[in-house]
Amino acid sequence: MLVRMERPAAPYIGNGHYCYANATAMLLASVGERLAPDLIEVLTGVGLGALWLTEQELFFFGFVAPDRGISRALALLGFEVAEHAGRDGDAPPFRELAEALAAGPAVLGPLDMGHLTYAPGRGSATGMDHYVLAYALDATELHLHDPAGFPYVSLPVADLVRAWRAEQVNYRRGPFRWWSAPRRLQHPSERELVAGALRTFERNYAEADSAAAPGVVTGSLAIRQLAERIAGGELLPHFAGYLVRFVFQLAARRALDYAAFFEDCWPALAEAKREQAMLFGRCHTLAVRRD
Repeated sequence: MLVRMERPAAPYIGNGHYCYANATAMLLASVGERLAPDLIEVLTGVGLGALWLTEQELFFFGFVAPDRGISRALALLGFEVAEHAGRDGDAPPFRELAEALAAGPAVLGPLDMGHLTYAPGRGSATGMDHYVLAYALDATELHLHDPAGFPYVSLPVADLVRAWRAEQVNYRRGPFRWWSAPRRLQHPSERELVAGALRTFERNYAEADSAAAPGVVTGSLAIRQLAERIAGGELLPHFAGYLVRFVFQLAARRALDYAAFFEDCWPALAEAKREQAMLFGRCHTLAVRRD
């Protein structure tokens, strides 16, 4: 039976790799603020630096977790937003979420993709993080836009609880994190936005260097260790596939977004990021060839 649903206030914007940036763009669009996901992605700072988690065999060209990145990007853009999160052992905040959704949509995440039961092949994604835009909650289902190509889908409440606890997402800071009710406080100029972003990026690098824990390698050392593993032929098949399906193509796109962001104010840095994008693209090409 078809169920008539109310149309959400936010448009659908989709791209799986930029799930948090796209979800945030949808949230802002719901209050009439049309901002490109590429810009939001840059301002999160997620795509800067490098991180090697030796025990989990995971590598990222970036060291800022998306949940921190969303909040930092919104602040740089001049928005105040209500950010909520729980602690382990808390009950799901369904009443609070339903009240918030009555006024406007909300970004939820990180979610564990393995429990998003509307997505084909979901079990293989267990432990992978994801972000969506929720626009309605009833007694049985959450209704949402998923940036990974699934507009107007619904998730049973029981699956939502498992996904939203995100117990296997390595960077989570407790369960049930969400953002709602964005409100613009300032209109930064392009120069102010770049200056604020650079200060934030500098802080991100300093935090990454000081917070490195056992089993965590950051920066140029992480890149060198990855290069040595590849040169020595020590990559396991699943890790080689991860580089091809995710790491290199995403890094190339992010580098191009940073190049566009810096084009007018810092041409030399923009050119360096374009060159980096070309190198990441070449890495992807050779990795697919197993060369």
